[in-house]
Amino acid sequence: MRIVPARNGWLWLVRGFALFRRSPATWLLLVFTYWIAMALLGQIRYLGLAVSTVLLPAFSVSFMNICAVLDRGEVSRPALLVSGFRGRLATLLALGALYLLSIVATFGVASLADAGALLQWVLLSREPSLETFRDGSVSRALLLAAAAGTPVLMAFWFAPVLAAWDRMGALQSLFYSFFSVLRNWRAFLVYGGAFVLLGSGFMLLALAMLVLSGGQVQAMRALGLTCTLLTLPTVFASFYAGYRDVFPESVVPPAPDSP
Repeated sequence: MRIVPARNGWLWLVRGFALFRRSPATWLLLVFTYWIAMALLGQIRYLGLAVSTVLLPAFSVSFMNICAVLDRGEVSRPALLVSGFRGRLATLLALGALYLLSIVATFGVASLADAGALLQWVLLSREPSLETFRDGSVSRALLLAAAAGTPVLMAFWFAPVLAAWDRMGALQSLFYSFFSVLRNWRAFLVYGGAFVLLGSGFMLLALAMLVLSGGQVQAMRALGLTCTLLTLPTVFASFYAGYRDVFPESVVPPAPDSP
C-alpha cells in the first residue's frame, strides 16, 4: 500500500467537523453511548481499564465505519457503534492486547523516574504523595512516559483501520501505521498544534465561566461535559480524514450490516 504525503493536518479537523454536521444528533447519541459504556467498564476494579483498552481498536473501527457511511452520503445508524466487532475481531483484539502491554511498558519506563508512582496512579488510581510532586519525580516520569509513548501512539494511530479495512495482520498494520505517521510528521505536528489551540480556547472559556458563575464547580462540570460531547465527534471523524489523506488509494469497504 502506498503512503502519500498528507496535506495540512488542521484540515483533518475541518473535514471531521463537516462529517459531524451531517448527522449531529446520531453522532451525539453514539458518542454518549460509547462514553457511558467505557465509564461502566471503568468501574470494574483492576479489570475494567484493561478490558476497555483491549476493546479500543474495535470501537475505533466502529467510528471509522460511521465516518465512511456519512462520507458516502448514507444515513448513519446506532447499530454502527458495534460494527467494528463484526469483522477481523481476532486481529483487533490482538491489537488491543498489544496496546495494553505497550501502555504498561511505557509507564514501566516512566517508573525509572518516580519508583512507580505514576504507574500506580494511572492503573490503580493511587494518587502520588505530595513528596513525589515536590521533588519533581512525577514531572520527570511524565516526560519519560511522553517520550516512550510517542512511538507507541504512532504505531497504533492507523493500525486498527488498516487491520480491518485493508486486512493487514496486527504486526503489519503497526508497521504501516508507524511509518505513515513518521513520513507525515509535519502534518501531524500541525494537527497536534490545532488541538493545543482548541485546548487553550477551552481553558479560556472555562476561566470565563468560572468567573461569571461565581466559582460554582457544577457550572464548570456542565461546561466540560457539553464541550466534550460536542468535540469528540469531530475528533473521531478527524481520524478518518487523516486516514483518507494518507492512504487515498485504500478501498473503504461497506460497513457491516446491522444485526
